[in-house]
Amino acid sequence: MNITGKVVHSLKWMSLSKLLAQGIRWIVTFIVIRILLPEDYGLMAMSDVVISFFALFATAGLASALVQVKSFTQMQIRELFGLLLSINLVLAIAVFLIAPQAAAFYHEDRLVPVLHALLVGFLITAIETLPSALLNREMRFKALSLIDLGAAVTSAIVTLTLALSGVGVWSLVIGYLSEMTLRAVLKFSLQPVRVWPKFSFRESLPLLQFGGTMTLGSMVWFAFVNTDMVIGGRLWSTETLGIYAVAMQISQIPLSKLTPMLKQVAFPAYSNLLHKGDEIGPYFIKASGLSMFMTFPVFFGMASTANAYVPLLLGEKWLAVILPATLIPLTLPFRVAQELIDPAMQARGYPRGVVINWAFALLITGPSLYIGARFWGLEGLCWAWVISFPLAFLFSASKACRVLDVSMGEYLSTLARPLACASIMYVTILVERYFTGDLMPLAAQLAMQIITGVIVYLTASRFLCSNEMRHLLDLVKNVRSQ
Repeated sequence: MNITGKVVHSLKWMSLSKLLAQGIRWIVTFIVIRILLPEDYGLMAMSDVVISFFALFATAGLASALVQVKSFTQMQIRELFGLLLSINLVLAIAVFLIAPQAAAFYHEDRLVPVLHALLVGFLITAIETLPSALLNREMRFKALSLIDLGAAVTSAIVTLTLALSGVGVWSLVIGYLSEMTLRAVLKFSLQPVRVWPKFSFRESLPLLQFGGTMTLGSMVWFAFVNTDMVIGGRLWSTETLGIYAVAMQISQIPLSKLTPMLKQVAFPAYSNLLHKGDEIGPYFIKASGLSMFMTFPVFFGMASTANAYVPLLLGEKWLAVILPATLIPLTLPFRVAQELIDPAMQARGYPRGVVINWAFALLITGPSLYIGARFWGLEGLCWAWVISFPLAFLFSASKACRVLDVSMGEYLSTLARPLACASIMYVTILVERYFTGDLMPLAAQLAMQIITGVIVYLTASRFLCSNEMRHLLDLVKNVRSQ
């Protein structure tokens, strides 16, 4: 099977499994949100910032290095295993020691036991990383998808059961750890790495150098995506942070589920193309256009219908989520576009470019988020996202086009067409809301807004995005034939 066939086959299985898993998780998530309090989600958001920071070093970029390199030896596997065990043990100890200081920073004593429980995840990561990297290298995405599906469903059941039992934030903590554990066990069973760890890393230096650059990029990316939570956790109450965290969680559902799937397939696919001597620029343009054609209407649709779906799905106690949920999704299509740039630049052998891109994004958005949150609170921070990130994205796009040897004008045109269609859809839904108002029940309002959005977007796309529509139809045909 050629690269295109492998990608289509991989996307087919990943899409089906993700769709099923997310259908279950979304139902459970909305039920759990109704049960738990804003303070529970605020506390989990605080702990997530700390754990996510240390998790940047958990794999040291070695998984990506194994996927990208042409070949490796058994000795290198032993050395990498030893390095992973050492790193994650140190990280677990570091989280244990820093937990009281993190609680003092956030003025939240309940953070200490939560962090102490979550540090177990680092020991799990040490076992999972190598089997996961080898499965990705072999593009065995069907197996990976089924594993993720089983782990996601198990986590959802555990989380819901514990939430109904009244344990509060611990339902989120234990649900998270149960997913990690099952995923690691299944991957190791499918791709066992039965080697003794070696704690000398001489033969693995090339992999470590690539992985080090990847880790640096992950650090900058972490600073970018968590700046808002750090600022909000410091300036706001736990309840306000919980409101923002839930709005961000809901808004990012398509981002957090679709983007990792695309990146997981894209990086090995781009690497294979380069190994065969092909250029990835044309594939990057086509993939970006197709992704944006599907992404813009989803996020703009979420922004325009938040007034209906938030009270309908979350209940009256979460009405404060409506405001951030109408603003945050407007900037997320550009996040998807930027994150799809990363695997192309990494496969091209230029991971340093990823570091520069996210560093510039942090430089632009960081001060904007602080000023917005400091002087205008929750609404100010959301507007800072909407204004600052699209500007930062233009820098990343220009750099990526130079590295991949594609036209900046062609790339921006690929994004502008679905943006225009989604904007027409967005304005149409707002006009419909203005005239219909509260004349109908929330469920009827939401249904009418969705139907209107679909009709308007598809109609506009026939004129502005005919190429993307044709590519999507071709992709569907290929998926059905695989």
